[in-house]
Amino acid sequence: MIDINRIRNFIFGPGDNNGIGVGRVFSIGGFAFPLVALWNPRAVVPLVALLSLWSVFNLVCAKQHLPLKKFDILSIISVSALFGAVIISSIQAPDSNGAFITSSKIFGNLIVAIGLIFAASHLTDQETLNAAKSILIATCIVAVFFLTDILSQGALSLFFTNMTYTPKYKFFWFKSASSSYAICAFIAAFYLVLRNKIWWALALLGVSILITVEIGNRTAAGGLFLGVLVGGIYHLLGRWRKQVISTVIIVIVASPLYLFELGFSAERISNFIHIRASSTLSVVYRMHTWEFVLNRIQEKPLLGWGVRGSKLFGEESSLIISDPLMGELGEAIPLHPHNGVLQIWLELGAFGAFALLMVFLRAIYVIDKRCTHRNTRIWTFGILTLLGCFFTFSYGVFSSAWIAILIFSFAMTTALSSIQSNIATGHRGGS
Repeated sequence: MIDINRIRNFIFGPGDNNGIGVGRVFSIGGFAFPLVALWNPRAVVPLVALLSLWSVFNLVCAKQHLPLKKFDILSIISVSALFGAVIISSIQAPDSNGAFITSSKIFGNLIVAIGLIFAASHLTDQETLNAAKSILIATCIVAVFFLTDILSQGALSLFFTNMTYTPKYKFFWFKSASSSYAICAFIAAFYLVLRNKIWWALALLGVSILITVEIGNRTAAGGLFLGVLVGGIYHLLGRWRKQVISTVIIVIVASPLYLFELGFSAERISNFIHIRASSTLSVVYRMHTWEFVLNRIQEKPLLGWGVRGSKLFGEESSLIISDPLMGELGEAIPLHPHNGVLQIWLELGAFGAFALLMVFLRAIYVIDKRCTHRNTRIWTFGILTLLGCFFTFSYGVFSSAWIAILIFSFAMTTALSSIQSNIATGHRGGS
C-alpha cells in the first residue's frame, strides 16, 4: 500500500514546529514552481501571487503569539523611489492608458514581492532546507523531461506545441521555461552544497549548462557558469567585496553616460565578428538595438520616453535597422531592448536609473550582511549573478512573468543566505 504521508514528507519535508506556518507554503511553491514554468512560463505569475497571499495570511495568524521581524526601511524607501519613477514616467508617457495598466501591474507585483520576501525572512533553517529540497526534486523531474526531449529531438514537445526541432533554432519554444529551470537548478545546487554534496551540485549545474545550450538559451548557460565563477571571486575579495561589487554596479548602471565616449559602435563589433551565422546575427542585432536605444536616451535623458516607451520603436511602421555585413536585421527595438539598465534609462530616465541603483546597492548590503559563511556567500551571489545575466540580456524589465520569477528566486535566495555555518556543524536552529 502506498504511504501518502511518507511521500508527502519526502517531497515537502516533515515541517518544523518552531516555524510560524510559512515553511509548508514555500515547500509546495518550490515543488510547483519549476513544473508550472515548464507547462506555461506565464502561469508562474498567479502562482507566486498565491504563495505571497498564503504566506501573509499565515504571518497575520501567527502575529498573536509570535513576534514578527521588522521591514528594512531603507529597502522599502529605495523600492518606493523606483515605483515613484514609474508613476512620473507614466504621466508623461505617449500611451497613457497602456502606461497606467503597466504601472498598476508593477504596483501589484511590488505588494506580492514585499509579502513573499518578508515571509521568507521568517523561515527556520529546517523549513528553508525543506523548500530547497522540494525545488531540487521538481528540478530533476524537469531536467529528465528536457534531456529526453533533446535526445529524441522534440518527441515530448508535441505535448506542448506543434513546433518541430531544427538545428538552427533548436528548442526555442522552451527558452523561457529553461530560464526558470536554470534558476531553480542553481537554488537546488545551493541546497546540495549545504548538505555537503558539492560534487552533486556541480554535476547538476554541468548537466543544466548542457541542457540550456541544447535548448538554445545561451544566457542561461553562460549565467550558470558565471554564477559559480563570480560567486567564488566575490568571496575571495574579502573585506573589499562590498566596495568592489558596488563600484561594478555603479559603472554598469551609469554606462549610458559614457559608452559612446568609449567608442561603442555596433558596426565596429560586427566587423570584428565578421562571421554571418544565426548566433552572430543575434549578437549584432542586439548591439544595433543597444546603439539605437543609447541615442534615444540622449534625446530624453532626465525622465525618459515613458513607461512602455520601448514599444514606440518596435511597431511594424518603425525604423528597420540594417548592418553592412549582416544585412537587414529587423525593427529597432524588438519588444524591449533586451537590457534592463538600458530599458530603465529609456523609459524612466535618469531618475529611474538612480532609483534602480539605490535598490541594487541596498540589496547587496542587506544580503551580504546575512551571509556569514563561505558557502552561503558564494552560492547566494552566484544566484544573484545568474539573475543579473537575465536582467542584462533577456527579459523586459516590466514583464510580469520575469518579475514573478525574480520575486520567487530572490525570496528563496534570501532565505538560504541566512543559513550560516551551523548547518556544517549539524545544528538546526531558527534563521
